[in-house]
Amino acid sequence: MVRDYGQIFQEAYFINPHPPLESLTSDDQSQELPPQHSSAQTLSSQKSSESTQLESEKLQEQVYWEENPLAATASQWVSHPIVEQKIHQRISAGETDKYWLNWLVEDYFSGKTFDQLISLGCGIGNHEIALASLNFARQIDAFDFSKSSLEIAQKNATDLGLKINFYQDDFNQFTLSNGKKYDIAFCSGSLHHVKELERFLETVHQSLHPDGYFVINEYVGDNYCIYHQQRVELINRLYRCFDTILTSQKWQKFANPTIHQVYATDPSEAVRSRLILPFIEYFFEIELYRPFGGGILHPLYPLLNHQRLPSGSPEAETIMRLLLEFEDILMEIPGGIKSDFCLCVMRPKKF
Repeated sequence: MVRDYGQIFQEAYFINPHPPLESLTSDDQSQELPPQHSSAQTLSSQKSSESTQLESEKLQEQVYWEENPLAATASQWVSHPIVEQKIHQRISAGETDKYWLNWLVEDYFSGKTFDQLISLGCGIGNHEIALASLNFARQIDAFDFSKSSLEIAQKNATDLGLKINFYQDDFNQFTLSNGKKYDIAFCSGSLHHVKELERFLETVHQSLHPDGYFVINEYVGDNYCIYHQQRVELINRLYRCFDTILTSQKWQKFANPTIHQVYATDPSEAVRSRLILPFIEYFFEIELYRPFGGGILHPLYPLLNHQRLPSGSPEAETIMRLLLEFEDILMEIPGGIKSDFCLCVMRPKKF
């Protein structure tokens, strides 16, 4: 089913180029092999090297999420009530500032209850617990890579008397056995950690009933959150407008992370995020697309002194509203910035 993605890869490369992984680990990778190495030996050596590197990446990802199970819930830019309210308004197209998941269940799906739901990358299970509490599905299966996250999820669900089937699996290798079909698949903040996007999306497509749904709430911006230099300069122009008392004072300016920093922390972070929407459009029909920004606030907000910008303060709330309005303007004008986050509701294409 997976076709030739050459054009998509070319576009992604020129939008967000990054060096091959081999160049990150050795200075002599570019040296030619001695003449006595045959093509078969060379290929075998390359495969072995790639396999070792993949295992190293997987281990680093696992270590990070086992040690930081709450990291996914610490997305600072949505923690300010004014920002959160604006996001919910963007998602609902201005209808309400109701929490996005409540709006999705109660308004978009009009209180419909599904039989079988699969959540892919559930983390500590906050969304799955909310869905179960809203009676959105009679049976919820949910998996994650992190054992420590799943332990938190299971405890929280049990404490509330909710039955959710939490289990451990790997984004890039998971299979849905016994031919089980789902009415709806759900990803919130997890799809941008998937490296094997084509395989992942094809597996989700095959797991859904023909009239099923796939819902994502995702970061779809630049790979590894390494922005174009024009965006970096724009963020810093805004940052320089803040008196130092309003900044964290840890950083004099915003700077992209290096590839080395990304791989030393979580190699899966936004690993192929820029390709999510192009690949989704191959496997699914997009029924609802709601961009909700983040191009400015997502990278800028962590640089600010949040104690000096408390909710309830007219001055602080005015600053946040101005930043959000500026972000809106930049998304509206030709040649401005694209939204880095979106909510999508999709139906599987018929092949």
